[in-house]
Amino acid sequence: MERRFGDSAQILYYDVQDESVRTEHSKVIGEIETRGLLYPVTVVEGVPVYDGAVSYPGILRAVQERLERSTA
Repeated sequence: MERRFGDSAQILYYDVQDESVRTEHSKVIGEIETRGLLYPVTVVEGVPVYDGAVSYPGILRAVQERLERSTA
C-alpha cells in the first residue's frame, strides 16, 4: 500500500471483539451488522466495500478509486 500510494493511504486493522473498538466505530459496525456482512470486512473511508475475505486487488482498486474521486 505504501509503495503504491505513499502517504495518501494506510491500512488499519480493528478487532471488533474489543469493546473500545466497538464503541469508537459503532456507526460502521452497526452498518456491517445490519447488512449481515461477514467478517473480515474491508472499509474504505467509513464505507464497507468487501466482506467475507481479504481481497488485496480489490482493496487496491477501492483505494485507487477513492483517491481519484478526492482529486477530481
